[in-house]
Amino acid sequence: AAHISRKLRLMDASVLSNAAMSLQAPRASPCVPGSLVDADEHDKLLDELPQKARKPVAVRRKDTAIRRDHSSRLRAYRAMGTPLGLASLLAKEDLEIALRVFVLDNSASTGGPDGHCLIRRGDGYQSACATRWEEIRSAAIEQAEWNAKAGVHSEFYLLNPPCPQSPMPGRDFAIIDPTVGNVTMQVAQLEKMLYASRPQGPTPLAQRLEKLRHRLAGEMVDSRRIILTIVTDGLPTRENEYCVVDDSESFIQELHAFTSSLNCSVIIRLATDDLATVNFYSRIHEEHRLPLDILDDLHGEAKQVLGSGNGWLAYSPMVHRVREGGIMEKLFDLLDERPLRVHEIATFLEYLLRGPKDDPFPRKPRALLEKVAQLLPQAPLVYDGLSRQMVPPVNLQRLKNSLGLTALGCMKVPASKAFRVLHAKALHAMRRLLLRSK
Repeated sequence: AAHISRKLRLMDASVLSNAAMSLQAPRASPCVPGSLVDADEHDKLLDELPQKARKPVAVRRKDTAIRRDHSSRLRAYRAMGTPLGLASLLAKEDLEIALRVFVLDNSASTGGPDGHCLIRRGDGYQSACATRWEEIRSAAIEQAEWNAKAGVHSEFYLLNPPCPQSPMPGRDFAIIDPTVGNVTMQVAQLEKMLYASRPQGPTPLAQRLEKLRHRLAGEMVDSRRIILTIVTDGLPTRENEYCVVDDSESFIQELHAFTSSLNCSVIIRLATDDLATVNFYSRIHEEHRLPLDILDDLHGEAKQVLGSGNGWLAYSPMVHRVREGGIMEKLFDLLDERPLRVHEIATFLEYLLRGPKDDPFPRKPRALLEKVAQLLPQAPLVYDGLSRQMVPPVNLQRLKNSLGLTALGCMKVPASKAFRVLHAKALHAMRRLLLRSK
């Protein structure tokens, strides 16, 4: 009886201690910057979003929710139709990413009519003309839905918010946090914000990046990476007392400050066909040593991938979406820069075609081509940004060219018997000439 009485006293003391701690330390919510509310109250705030105003204040971000493990993330990506190899890569990388941030340009120039949107038609897609803002809005909603289903924290900020002095979620910015609240409702709030926004104002990219850098520097508490995607259509500008002036140099300086002070990667997604704008951002990529990638829309990138010698890949909306949101695997950055080498092609094809029981793909060109030809009939069709049709994910003839199997000296299986005879005679004649020269 004495032993039981002593244990009951210890249990009562523990309960009182825990109760006191819970009263002293309110739980921080990771969803709204600066919020110090419990999860239930935060859900109520989200439910009431545009009526309730909540000013974001810098606070050190903490992982208060349990991360999804690799297998659950893998299942999430597979449920969205991602190939096994690519799904496994993304699930692994997501554990190293703290946050994805999207800055959405809603300046006056985004009202221009040279935008492009993809519309789902059954199992395929159809390209439609749109304004630049409609293209930016469509890309943001796709990224929000993708990250919500994958369980990745993402934030979306208007470049020209309605009330920059007193920003409010659902009006000036939106946050998708799968660990807090209903993600379907969060995505719906983002859509409502984007559809309520209208193109207006300059393109103050430098000022927006500076504010974002200061806030993130005070919030991030671990070494995981931040992915910043800027979706824009124009050159950086700012307003002075009398007019709008160019602000390109300040933007470049801020890019250097952002990437040097934070563990981050930057993607600039262009929503314009204007050559001056494209050339400006391309020069930044070429002349400055920054963790930076420049992307066009789906159809523009498909042309660049073909021009870079990687036309064997059917450049699909999924590949484009992955690159827009930022991926640490460098092969995706190289697609529009140079032809991939044989071992790089083999690795990339593993992301698209390798099954759970398949061995690693061969690194020899002939064996690799045979392996791909064996697996390709089982692969689902994808929408190709180049041909704008549903096609296999790999073009075998272009792959053969990229692997160097169409040159005379590399072709081990000629097309016909007559060709083999001519090929043998040509080699014999070359040997005779070599012997005579000696």
